[in-house]
Amino acid sequence: MLQQPEQIFCPECGGPIQFRGTTVSMVCEYCDSTVVRTGVDVELIGKVSALIDTGSPIVLHSQGKFDGLGFRIEGRLQVQYARGTWNEWFLSFADGSPGWLADAQGQFSVLRPVDANEVAGQVPPFHDYSVGLEYNLLGAPMVAVDKRGASFKGAEGMLPFEATPDVKFWSVDFRGYDGRFATLDWGPSPDHSQPQPFVGRAVSLAEIGLFPLRRFNGWPPAKPPTVPA
Repeated sequence: MLQQPEQIFCPECGGPIQFRGTTVSMVCEYCDSTVVRTGVDVELIGKVSALIDTGSPIVLHSQGKFDGLGFRIEGRLQVQYARGTWNEWFLSFADGSPGWLADAQGQFSVLRPVDANEVAGQVPPFHDYSVGLEYNLLGAPMVAVDKRGASFKGAEGMLPFEATPDVKFWSVDFRGYDGRFATLDWGPSPDHSQPQPFVGRAVSLAEIGLFPLRRFNGWPPAKPPTVPA
């Protein structure tokens, strides 16, 4: 069962905001302030930039299912780097575990975190990776397909870490020969060998039964997924 939210009030405008589970930061929907939970208290860390409309059909609070486990979309990060902008939707699964739905140019993938100890000290720093080369990652050969430094440009909803506006983070994306995706995330410092790994695969919105979806002018409203008898 998805965890019930904890309601507190924004220290900037007084508007109600809700934290659920282990959520660390929240963007106030009334004043766009980023609020961070620190124990029993909350503090402001700034205001996010306005979100760019990328034409994504995904909306906050939609629900779906990945590999048989239900999830709810709790928040969104909009990320920008040299080649463009994409969305990372924060997922809260029914068993309390987190995940991410990457949303870029009509392509979608679901990734979930892996214990960082599985790669700690066994992978090189960010700058030692080269796109197009094969690496052994989490016990399987994978090819590095993208390498970037990117910045948080906008956000909404709940997030599992302090999404300070304009903070730059470093990551490398990989693709396996079995269809798996993986990402190594070094956070704001690329010069270490203890990144956070994520693994997953490409999906379609129909496959994960995401509902509701954003309604566009002239398009018929989306229908909820059919539940097998």
